[in-house]
Amino acid sequence: MKRIILLLMVCIMPTISFAQKNDPVERMMRKMSVRDKVGQLFIINYGHYTPEGEIEQMIKKDRIGGLIIMEDEMVHYANRMNAFQQQSRVPLVISIDGEWGASMRFDTLTQFPRNMQLGALSNTDMVYKVGRAMADQFRRVGVHINYAPTIDVNNNPKNPVIGQRSFGDNPEKVAKYGAALIRGMQDGGVWTSAKHFPGHGDTDVDSHKALPTLPFDRARLDAIELYPFKEAINQDVWMVMVGHLNVPALDPTGMPSSLSYPIVTKLLKEEMGFKGIVVTDALGMKGVSTYMPAEMVPLASFKAGSDMLLMPAKDWHRSIRNVIKAVKSGEISRERLDESVRKVLKMKQQLGILEEKPFIDPKNIYEDTETKEVVDFIQQVCDASMTMVKRPSVALKGEGSLAELIKSGRAKEVVLDKRMSLASLDGAKASVKGAEYAVVYLPELRAPKNDFNSYSNMKPEEIYGFLSEWARQQKVILAVMNNPYVLDQIDMKAFDGIVIGYSSVDQNMKAMRKVLSGQIEAEGVMPVSAGGLPNGFSAK
Repeated sequence: MKRIILLLMVCIMPTISFAQKNDPVERMMRKMSVRDKVGQLFIINYGHYTPEGEIEQMIKKDRIGGLIIMEDEMVHYANRMNAFQQQSRVPLVISIDGEWGASMRFDTLTQFPRNMQLGALSNTDMVYKVGRAMADQFRRVGVHINYAPTIDVNNNPKNPVIGQRSFGDNPEKVAKYGAALIRGMQDGGVWTSAKHFPGHGDTDVDSHKALPTLPFDRARLDAIELYPFKEAINQDVWMVMVGHLNVPALDPTGMPSSLSYPIVTKLLKEEMGFKGIVVTDALGMKGVSTYMPAEMVPLASFKAGSDMLLMPAKDWHRSIRNVIKAVKSGEISRERLDESVRKVLKMKQQLGILEEKPFIDPKNIYEDTETKEVVDFIQQVCDASMTMVKRPSVALKGEGSLAELIKSGRAKEVVLDKRMSLASLDGAKASVKGAEYAVVYLPELRAPKNDFNSYSNMKPEEIYGFLSEWARQQKVILAVMNNPYVLDQIDMKAFDGIVIGYSSVDQNMKAMRKVLSGQIEAEGVMPVSAGGLPNGFSAK
C-alpha cells in the first residue's frame, strides 16, 4: 500500500509543479522584485485635481497596484486611465468608493438610492438588481472594485458618519440586504468590499476626524456589530474593509482595528475564516494617521494582516519604502509578502486584466452608462421605497383627494430651501397661508456625500421646532426628504400626515409627489426605529 501511495505521489508531483510553473500569477511573481511586489499592495487616490505627473511617478518609481478614483469628468478620466495603464508594467486595478453607484464620483450620473433607502424596500429582490445595475455602470467606466457596501448596523441615531450609508438598525436585516447587494455586484463582475469591520454603526465619533471607541463586550459585538460580517463571509464576499476603531474587547491595547493583529489576523482571518482580500479604510484618516507617524501606518497595517493598503497619507514614497525595508530586513517575511501579493494578482487575473491591459472607450461613455433603462430602474426603486408613517386625514386618491384640493387651492405645496433661515421658513409659511392643508417638503439638512457640511444656517432643533409649531396652527403634511431620524426631532402628533422620502434627489421628489397625488402607494417600511415607531413599520 505504501508503495502505491509513493508511486502516485511521484506521478502527481510533476503535474503540480508543471501547473504552478505555467500559472500566470506564479510566473509573474517569479519575475518580481521586492519593490515590485510591495508596490502591488498600495492603492493611491486620483482625481481631476491630482497634479500632472504625480501618478505617473508613482507608477514608474513605486510600481503601485492600483488607483482609487475621486471626482473627475468621465471622458477626461477615461483618457487618463488609459494612459496610466500603458505606463504600468502590471495592469492597474481601478477602484472607487461608490456606495450609491458611479454617480458618487461622476456627478453627472443619476444617483442610486443610499443603503438606508434600500433598507426601506419590502424585500431583497430589488436590492440585488440595484447591485447588478451598479456593476453594469462600473464595468462600462472601467472600475474593477467598489469599496461597498457599508454593512454597519446603524443603531445610534447620533452617528455622524454612517447614518444613511447603513441598511438600518437590525443586524439580521442589514446582513440580508447587504448580502443581496454584494451578490448583485459580484455577479455583475465587480469586486465588492464589506465595510467597516468590525462595525462602525454604534459610534458618535467620525473616524475621518478621530478614533471612535466601541465599548462593548464580545457577546454584544457578536450579536450586533460582527453579525453582518459573519453572514457576508458565509455568502462569499470577496473583500472586507477594516475600519479605524478602538475595540477594547477585541484588542485591549487600544490599537486602532486597522493596525491590530488580534482583530485583522486572529479574528477576521483565523476565527471567522475570511480567505479573501483584506483592505484598509483610507490610511490618511485622522482615526489612524494621528496614532503614529503617517508614513509608518501602512507598514503597521500590513503587519496586522491587511493585504491592500488604501490611500496612505503623503509622503506615499516613504510609506512604500518603509514596507520594502521591513521585508528586506526580515521584519516581514517574504512568505507574508507573497501571500498578499498573490491575492492581489489573482484578483487581477479573475478580472481579466493580469495579462491584458484594460482599455476604457471614451466614446459615448456617458450615454452608455446613463441609459434610459438604468434611470427608469432607479425611479422604480425610489417609488417602491417611499414610507408612510402617518396617513393624512385627507384621501390621497378619488373624490376630494389631496390632488384635487391642490388644484382648487384648498391645499398648497411648498419646498423648503436647503439653506434654511428663519426668514426663509417664515416666507414658506406665508406662501401657504389660508390653505386648509400645507404640503411641506423638508430637504436634507446636510450635504449628501459625507455629511460633513450642513446646508442650513439654522440649528436642526430650531428648524424642527419651527415646523412642529407650524403644524399646530395648520394641517401640515410633512414630506421628509431626509432620513427617518427626523421623527425623533419633531412633534409627530402635531402633523396631519408624514411620509419619509430619504433624500432630495429628483427621483425621490418625483416619487413623493406620486404618493401624495395618489398615483402610487407608499410601499416602503421603516428601516430603523425612530419617533417611537419600530423597524419595519408602515402606515400604508
